This record gives sequence, structure tokens and C-alpha cells, in this order.
Amino acid sequence: MNPNDLQTLKEELVRISVKAYERGLVFGTGGNISVRVPGTGRALITATGISLGDTCVENLATIEIATGETTADSPTQASKERYFHAVVYRLRSDVNALVHLHPPYATAWSVRGEDLPLVTVSAQANLGRVPCAACAPSGSPQLRDSVAQVVSQNPGLKAMLMGRHGILTLGANLIQAYNLADLVEDSARVAWLAHRLPE
Repeated sequence: MNPNDLQTLKEELVRISVKAYERGLVFGTGGNISVRVPGTGRALITATGISLGDTCVENLATIEIATGETTADSPTQASKERYFHAVVYRLRSDVNALVHLHPPYATAWSVRGEDLPLVTVSAQANLGRVPCAACAPSGSPQLRDSVAQVVSQNPGLKAMLMGRHGILTLGANLIQAYNLADLVEDSARVAWLAHRLPE
């Protein structure tokens, strides 16, 4: 990949990270977003301990997709959630971007450990199914394996809840993965409202 294309990819990752934070889809230093670097076996990912709102080109990290480990030449340490990012890229060659956020309505639904109810035609058409990965500690092998199991069992999966944790969306590019995350949260909010309507 030529340097200009890599710079463009970094700038897009920064833009989407800040946009997610400003949209209220993540808070504090939570969440992480990554993008595959074509032809390299690597992915760019947001850094550990840095708010998505403060993400910049200089503090992006790089991981090896084969292992999930931060590369030796990475300027920062990659998010501790890098292992499930790497395994999804290994399982899904069509996925080039991953967005993991903690939006309030969708995260609240994840506490139930069940699929997200898709109560609108738009949600059903655009998301298909949003299953819930089993709860596991952040950054752990158990969480990596829980995410991998849901991806493996649901061909074409676009989004999942992560039990008591948040959401993960899978896109062909960063803007698609971001838009899916935004839709998951809106769908969760509408489902919450619909479930409170009188019979």
C-alpha cells in the first residue's frame, strides 16, 4: 500500500472514531475501531487508554492479523480488545472494518444475553439478526472465543451484541461499519420504547 493511501486510511479511522464519540455511541476511554490495511496482513486500530474522541493519526496502533499482537513499529499500544478484532478478520475476508462501541440502549439489551429485538422493517432488512455473544472479561481469550463463535455460527453477520459489554459491527469499510453501529443503537432504542407501549 502506498504511503498516500495509508495516510488516507488513517485519517478515515480518526474521523470515524471521533464521530462515534461525538455521536454518544461510546464514553470515556471505552470502545475501539479498526480497519484492515490491504495487502499487508495488518490492521490499524485505536490505541489503549485513549478516548476515541482524542484519537489522531499519531496515536493509532498497528496489529498483526495473524496473532492480534501490536507490531514492533507501532507508535502506541493497541487496544486490549485487539484479539477479537484479529480473529474476525481471519474468519471473514470480506470484512475490512470493525467498530466496537458501548451505546447505552444496545448495551442495556446486551445485559439480557439475548438477540436484539428488531421491531422495525428497516432494522430487519438492514441488520438481519443481531445475536448476543456470551459475557467475558474485556481483552480476554474467552471474549475473543465468544466473538469468534458468534461470527462462525452466523454467516454474513453484520452486527452483534456483546454480553454486558456493548456492540460489534462488521463492515466492508469504516463508514459502513459505523453506520451499522448507529443503526444498532437506534434499533435498540426503538425496541426499548416499543416494549413499553401498553398492550
